[in-house]
Amino acid sequence: MRVLWEFFRVLWALGCLPVGVLLLVVVVLCGFSLPFFLGFAGGADPVVRWLFWALAFYFVGGAWLFWCVDQRYAEKLKRQIAVLLALGFHPHLEVFAKMNDAYLGIDASARRLLVYPVNGAEHFFRFDEVNSWRIVPAGKRNHRLEVLTSNLDVPVFSIVLRSAEVLSTEARLRILLGS
Repeated sequence: MRVLWEFFRVLWALGCLPVGVLLLVVVVLCGFSLPFFLGFAGGADPVVRWLFWALAFYFVGGAWLFWCVDQRYAEKLKRQIAVLLALGFHPHLEVFAKMNDAYLGIDASARRLLVYPVNGAEHFFRFDEVNSWRIVPAGKRNHRLEVLTSNLDVPVFSIVLRSAEVLSTEARLRILLGS
């Protein structure tokens, strides 16, 4: 389901370019008349006003919808992690992915890692299964944390990090896992 939402998010983002250009054309051709767009003044065809609001709601509505979906995934992920915390997993480091759809937790006292999702569920790794890890740039503002393992079922686990969390996550991983 997450892949479908990401597909819709990409379609919405690609649609923002022509919709933004059309919105700019509508605003320019109506002379930047705020009273007209708010409905206080007559003048141009009211269809133009409705076109303006439809295009404006495309931007705002899409952003709001995807923010709500992201929050829903975050709540679901936090509920799943809370269940594992109740079962005895006590992480010293928790990393949530940028889009709240993936998780990495490291319990140094038990010497194991918890990653989610692996085939739709959580998966535990022992420290000796982790070969290496790295944080690499992925695009302009994103970074990807990749954990390379000796487990043949899951040779690589990766999540996208927020830019603000890259340095602190890297420092804490160096302390817990080494370089």
